[in-house]
Amino acid sequence: MNKKNLWLTITKSRPLPGCEIDMDGCEFYFVDAFVPLDQSFGADSIPNAISKVKSTLLADKLELAEVIQCVKFLPEEWIDQTETDESLHDLATKALESDDVVLGTFRSEEIQDLFHYKHSVQEADE
Repeated sequence: MNKKNLWLTITKSRPLPGCEIDMDGCEFYFVDAFVPLDQSFGADSIPNAISKVKSTLLADKLELAEVIQCVKFLPEEWIDQTETDESLHDLATKALESDDVVLGTFRSEEIQDLFHYKHSVQEADE
């Protein structure tokens, strides 16, 4: 079995006709997507992660407008201080267990402006 890397992709997307997401009539919505990929993708991991996210959003009738961030998700490096239904770590676990893209909670433009991640890199013990 191939070992997996998990990628966190923060996206900005535009609803297409038929999209059922309608928070406040914003032009754009933001969501975190967790994408498990085989380590064998190597340097192609980021384009593959983005492609999978794009397909997942399109299935929900959303057009990917921008990738704000795409980083390898290592749980020990992330401190989740958001008030959402599921923590980043819960979503990450769900993505790895399902071996599929898992989307977090959609945010409006107004909430995105207030939304900040705290990313903390900790030194490894030697």
